[in-house]
Amino acid sequence: MDAKKSTNLLVAAGLAVIAFLGPLAADAGAAQVQWENYVSKHYTFTIMKPAGWVVQEGYQDSPRMWAFSVTDPKGLYQAVTVHGISPTGRDADGLVRMVVADLFKQAPGLQLAPTARRRQVPLADANGRPAGQKTIVLFEGVYANQQGQRRQFRTLVAGGDGLMLNQRIEAPEGQLTVAAPLLLQTLANLRVAKGVYTFDEGGSFAEGAPAEQQTQLVPRRLANGWGAYTAPANWQQVDLGNAQVIACDPTQQVFLIVAKADFVSPRYYNARVPNVLCANFMSPSRALAFACEKQGHGSNFRYIAVHERDDMVRQMRAGLTGGRPCGVEDFLYTFTHKGKAYKGFSLGICTGDYMNAGFSLSHFTIWAPADQFDAWVPTLARMLASYEINQKKAAECVVAGLQRYYAGIAQLSATIARNSEQMRRENLELFMQRGRVQDYTSYLTTRMIMGEYDYLSSSFGYVRGDPSGLYTPDGHRITNEPYGESITRHMQEINTRDLYETTRPRPR
Repeated sequence: MDAKKSTNLLVAAGLAVIAFLGPLAADAGAAQVQWENYVSKHYTFTIMKPAGWVVQEGYQDSPRMWAFSVTDPKGLYQAVTVHGISPTGRDADGLVRMVVADLFKQAPGLQLAPTARRRQVPLADANGRPAGQKTIVLFEGVYANQQGQRRQFRTLVAGGDGLMLNQRIEAPEGQLTVAAPLLLQTLANLRVAKGVYTFDEGGSFAEGAPAEQQTQLVPRRLANGWGAYTAPANWQQVDLGNAQVIACDPTQQVFLIVAKADFVSPRYYNARVPNVLCANFMSPSRALAFACEKQGHGSNFRYIAVHERDDMVRQMRAGLTGGRPCGVEDFLYTFTHKGKAYKGFSLGICTGDYMNAGFSLSHFTIWAPADQFDAWVPTLARMLASYEINQKKAAECVVAGLQRYYAGIAQLSATIARNSEQMRRENLELFMQRGRVQDYTSYLTTRMIMGEYDYLSSSFGYVRGDPSGLYTPDGHRITNEPYGESITRHMQEINTRDLYETTRPRPR
């Protein structure tokens, strides 16, 4: 995150680390740890901490002061920071004495090291004129906690400009040197939200002046009663329907996005068709980058931290997705938007279908230019936290969707039945037509059979004819001329199809 968005407190911390503890912070072990982002629930700071470490924080408004601790899961190692308005004003030595007295009060058996280190940093106003000095003191010691375990600590106190900074790292006795690089790296990852404190024109803290107020947010409602959220009064809004919305500042550079994207499996669609997201099921972080690059919203996505939300996956599988594939992640990343470096944070949810024909991505996203992101985090986090869906409307949508589904199934069944009946009738008609064709073909090849010239009249009375000749009723052959050539010789053949069609037996 951009250090320019930090206050003078972070400058003091940075000077202290460089002056006293810098060599330890370069240890390679700190770089091998998996880090994750933590956003203060009071919107006062963000910090990158080792994955799985526990953060506890507190905040008060009068006087404005906040504190947090980062502790490993076993409770062995801890980093603590206290920021706020100095109770001793610009008296740095008085602040140091107060911190030491508080340490002795918390641990009566505290033993301080014989020596401490001290440094004074000159301060200047915006015009370069001297504006006092900041005093930084570093001391260390050991104490026994309530369980009787010996703990070693190192504490930095900075004051003199109206603010106080008190940072402490600690570990079991004898282990602090080894743990220091990781603990110091954690404290170095601290970023204070812009506007937490007020400074005078000279760049120093204005003692007694009211602190800058958080950006005022006003309620916004989504179309058709889908839900609501809060945003600055001058922000623009694009309502995409169905609880989807894009909100942006007047310059259209900072965004809050709640939206959904549908993907089609390559098994069912040609991936080269434009404006269609075609891909197999993937994780939310990859799906968002794929969709943005495909639709031209961003490119060059680089992930700073990706956190799989197994807790949300379990909830989804218990009540919503069943056997469908699903994945939930929150992730911090950088990318390029309209040729400018951007940073974003998203909570993404991917849900597939039972037939593996596609999946959908629902995401809650905040974007801002990289050099402004840290300053916008408190406001964007409040906006994102305020977003809510109208549960009644969502339930009505689910009911309506189920009704459409079952109506579609009924319509499909009726169509299948109707088509089956039509196919049966057409098959029967084809069968009957084939029979008629076969009958007529056979009739044309044997149209001279006895059925056409049955029982010819002659001087012998009635005779019977067949291809071998004419016969008397008692079976004596009269002639070997088939059917009596004398009878058929001068006859003209005609097409008897019409006669056949009018006289043939009809199927019942």
